[in-house]
Amino acid sequence: MDQTDLSHGVNAGAILRFMREFDAICGENHAMIITVEGDRVFEQYAAPYTADDPHNMFSVTKCLVSLAVGFAIDEGLIRLDEPILPHFLDYPHRDDPRWQDMTVKALLTMHSNKRFSFLQDMTADHAALFMAAPFRRKEGFLYSNNDSHMLSALVTRVSGQSLDDYLDSRLFAPLGIAKPFWEKNKAGVCVGGSGVFLTARQLATIAECVAAGGVWQGKQVIPASYLQAATARQIQPSATYHADGFGYYFWQDGDTYRLEGLFGQFAVVIPAHHAVVTILSMHPSDNLIAKTVQEQLIAHLFDAPSAGDIDALRDYLRERDGRNTPQAAPRNREMEAQVNGKVYRRKGLTTALTHAMTKFHNGLIPNAVHSSYPDRPVDSFDRFRFDFGEDSVRIRWQENPCNIDFVAGMDGTARVSEVPLLQWRYRVWSHAHWEGRNLVVVTRPLNAVCTKVFRFRFGRRTLRVRTRCLPDFAVFCGYNSVAGGTFPSVPVLTPVLVGLLRGALAITKLPVRAAWDRDNAK
Repeated sequence: MDQTDLSHGVNAGAILRFMREFDAICGENHAMIITVEGDRVFEQYAAPYTADDPHNMFSVTKCLVSLAVGFAIDEGLIRLDEPILPHFLDYPHRDDPRWQDMTVKALLTMHSNKRFSFLQDMTADHAALFMAAPFRRKEGFLYSNNDSHMLSALVTRVSGQSLDDYLDSRLFAPLGIAKPFWEKNKAGVCVGGSGVFLTARQLATIAECVAAGGVWQGKQVIPASYLQAATARQIQPSATYHADGFGYYFWQDGDTYRLEGLFGQFAVVIPAHHAVVTILSMHPSDNLIAKTVQEQLIAHLFDAPSAGDIDALRDYLRERDGRNTPQAAPRNREMEAQVNGKVYRRKGLTTALTHAMTKFHNGLIPNAVHSSYPDRPVDSFDRFRFDFGEDSVRIRWQENPCNIDFVAGMDGTARVSEVPLLQWRYRVWSHAHWEGRNLVVVTRPLNAVCTKVFRFRFGRRTLRVRTRCLPDFAVFCGYNSVAGGTFPSVPVLTPVLVGLLRGALAITKLPVRAAWDRDNAK
């Protein structure tokens, strides 16, 4: 249930200005929890998201990997200054004196000096990819999923447990959190760079424990000495990142530090006010989110309040929820009768070209989100079928080896369907309406921080499918190509390279064509 009765000096005007500014940069705030001195004084969810919906935490996962390393050090299983190579000699690798400097601490501070691309194949054995990757010529900090993948694999090896099991008895259960879903790669190892699914409340609970020095309900849960080092400034990242420092996967900004995940999964600790701000959101630029959160919200959260701020905030929240309320539209019964029950098979080169350029398929989950997944369908959508009912439409297609099957409301009310997609069962919120010969279907997989709009245009025997994704893959790649190391940060040259990349990825927006499969219609 949403809670907006503020106390402890929290400024409603700062929350309102942040949310409006987030709208202005085309972001979506899905959830926010503010905790002060252990009390949760503000909690709200943007429709259709709820307190019960786990979000993919993306790189917040790295902070959990860091805590697992802290437990392993505390238990004497590993040391900070211990080289990792002896633990992975069974993997092919090139001899190099730089292996000796690749310690646990080097991986915790993103100093493996190994090459990494944020568009690399995330579905394989990450340890094999890491061990085979060449060393970089330019050494120093590089934010790399592979560094955290290796620490996940390391803790798994020295503990004899998968990371989710290892942390269950040490972190999740003591905090009253049911063991969350954690994606695993093809080697069966919990992915270190991303892959944990948590609700806003669960993330807030972990951050509150971290903010209290690892203490929860009077008991020391997280090793205090490790946590103090993990949340302190260990290195200074480059100006590419919106942060003053980087600890053991925790980011520092001024006198605050945060757990941070892709697209704006944040838990910001404000020690001066014994406060934690937890945010689940969606925007393709982590740096722009961090800047907006810090400058518009955190910097003014405890300013003196102004009269009318709380009422204005409540008015805004009601108006915002109304934006996602679907509207009933006239039905196109003639077109529905024409296409009802028919199967449409994909044809043409569009999907083949898209896959050749991006290595990603086209389906329910946008490629920007899929890019960090360790498991995903191997083929683009095909075999479309539409079955119209009195007030909804059932839509099915195949994403080999998965069968997508969901219901979209057509009466002004969205429907929620459970859709299994490899490792996870997504709750898909969807509604549809006609625009001439176009069936427009809006889908929100509520656990995947994304929206995908499908525009199905029907001909006499043909189907053309256009999609619009939030986050947009080309925009996402443009924002992250420099921070991920794909392009160097060079004045004048970098904007040109980013522009060329975005232009090349425009192919992902081309329509997909399909034709009525007469032999398989049912």
